[in-house]
Amino acid sequence: MSAPRAENKSVPFQHITIIGVGLIGGSLALAIKHRFPAVHILGVDKPQILKRAMSRNVIDAGERSVERAVRSADLVIIAAPVFAIAKLLPIVAKNTQPRTIVTDTGSVKRSIVDQAQKLFPDGNFIGGHPMAGSEFSGIDAAHPLLFQNAIYLLTPIRTTNKISLRTVAKFFNSLDARIVTIDPATHDSIVAAVSHLPQLAAVALMNTVGKHHPSSPVHLSLAAGGFRDMTRIASSRYSMWKDILSANRKEISKALRLFINQLEVLAAAVKSHPSRLSAEFTTSRRLRMHIPQSMKGFISPLVDLSVFVEDKPGELARLTSSLSKQKINIKDMELIKVREGRGGTFRLSFENRNVSHDAARILQRSGFDVSGKH
Repeated sequence: MSAPRAENKSVPFQHITIIGVGLIGGSLALAIKHRFPAVHILGVDKPQILKRAMSRNVIDAGERSVERAVRSADLVIIAAPVFAIAKLLPIVAKNTQPRTIVTDTGSVKRSIVDQAQKLFPDGNFIGGHPMAGSEFSGIDAAHPLLFQNAIYLLTPIRTTNKISLRTVAKFFNSLDARIVTIDPATHDSIVAAVSHLPQLAAVALMNTVGKHHPSSPVHLSLAAGGFRDMTRIASSRYSMWKDILSANRKEISKALRLFINQLEVLAAAVKSHPSRLSAEFTTSRRLRMHIPQSMKGFISPLVDLSVFVEDKPGELARLTSSLSKQKINIKDMELIKVREGRGGTFRLSFENRNVSHDAARILQRSGFDVSGKH
């Protein structure tokens, strides 16, 4: 019994309430349980979701009443859609103690933070946005490693309690997320460009090729890797984006106008002066190289290797075990190219260049084809 109590002392929160036990809320609960097993987590959601969360040991107890759930909490995490957060904030503010820290996971921040500033005059609300997700949703998709190496944005303002901010930042950092603080308005402008615009662009591209083009029935059967990569997020459900697109409409409209202007430049060049596209390609290539390939957000210190793995039973396990035996940890892994019947190329990300160099040496010695900056 002594070990769990010692673990409890190392975390600033003894009782955490998570409102919304879906993919994000459930994954946060699992990550907290993994790191701090003695912390008591109370979930708020529909009965069937709470029942499933309890069966998976995601939460310690369930509660349908937000009012009751937040009264004894040290930390309240509102993991709900943007407009639902706006409705929940007054209830949470009315029923929490002044010492309770409240945060959210909404992907649009300015409207939420503006509202919270009035409701939490002690500055104990801290806007949050974990830049992590999955093509799946719901409690069954929750995973304790969802936030590992992912950017976790915090959006404090001038009146935010600095001690509360440091406490929350340290806590989420202990879950292996990488904390970035950013102004709420700047946050909304950035995510409109790097998250919301790509979603709409993928929808437009998918519908153009698959529905509106004269040869649409033929196109999808011939779609190669580049098209599939660019339209992967076109599979997202509108229900996941409805609140976001409405709440951040101003910044999204700005980003869309810039994108449409760029498409018009390309269309004019294709029609009259194709040679002018050379400058556009050169600029695009140069800018693309500034994005760290291994990042899960805005920044990343990780170093990549590309490794070809043959299409044979046990080859991927052989790769990971060869590194595991030498105590080398893979920070991130992504399948980037598949050749049916031959194998696939994996992008492996490591903590720094020295670890990457050691990993490359071990894998090459084990017979793997390795390339990358090591």
